[in-house]
Amino acid sequence: MSLGTRKRLSGSQDIAASITFNAPGTWQAPARLQAVTVQGQGSSGNAGNAGTGGNGGAGGNVISNGKSGTGGGGGGGGGGQGPVPSANPGAAGGSVPGGGNGGPGGARGTAPTPGQPGGGGNPGNAGSAGSVNAAAAGNPGTSGSSGNTGSSSSALGITFPGGAGGSAGSGNSGNSGNPGTAGTGGAQGNGGGGGQGHFLVAAVGGAGGTPGGNAGQPGSPASSPTGGGGTGAANGGAGGTGGTGRGAGGGGGGFGSAGNASSAGSAGSSGNSNPGGAGGAASPSTSPGIVITPRTTYPVTVNPGGFVTISWNIQ
Repeated sequence: MSLGTRKRLSGSQDIAASITFNAPGTWQAPARLQAVTVQGQGSSGNAGNAGTGGNGGAGGNVISNGKSGTGGGGGGGGGGQGPVPSANPGAAGGSVPGGGNGGPGGARGTAPTPGQPGGGGNPGNAGSAGSVNAAAAGNPGTSGSSGNTGSSSSALGITFPGGAGGSAGSGNSGNSGNPGTAGTGGAQGNGGGGGQGHFLVAAVGGAGGTPGGNAGQPGSPASSPTGGGGTGAANGGAGGTGGTGRGAGGGGGGFGSAGNASSAGSAGSSGNSNPGGAGGAASPSTSPGIVITPRTTYPVTVNPGGFVTISWNIQ
């Protein structure tokens, strides 16, 4: 599209004319041409392209879970009391492999001295904690590309450059993954209590170890029977039997609890994508005193957003 103007100059026979192009076209130079000026502007530059955010880092992985605690040992049985011919010491409490040792049995006593109490069982061992891998760092982002320079306009041998392209956008690095949580180890089982020796009444059985151990049986008031040892919890040691002669049984060892599972960490979030810069506007410029040939047709190049204006005087 083009738009022309024409007017006679004051105090002169010369006529001033101009035409503006907003799209490609042609211009035919008139006869009796005197002065020609061309003004124009190219298109604005394109915006830069956005960058790409980096991927988040992987979360921590589970290596192992928390280990179970071991049970406590059983308490030793109380010693029996003489002069019963068959009076004897209490039996030792049961031990747990890798856990608590059983308590020793109590020594037999000679009347009127009662048998000695059995020793308490030893506690088991707490389980070890699990472990996890460290989380990975996020990946770096990538930059976008710069925008293109705007298209130029041209006429009568003069070129009007387009605007500068926008700067490239950047991408932020992804965030690091989250570490996993190591499982805690299981608690230890406590040892069972030792059984008591007999004196005047039935001796008391040893207390069961916590959690879950059973108490030992009391010594019998009869002359020779003994108190049985308490049964241990699932992985606790059994209590020792009391000595013949009314010795009470030791308590069973307590339960070592299971360890807790470790959990994996979650992946980190992706980095942000940042937009590119805006394209620059082209600057108009003017070129006077253009030498041309009358009655000649000249091409005019104009891209969207640009323009070309040709001004001249004729007689």
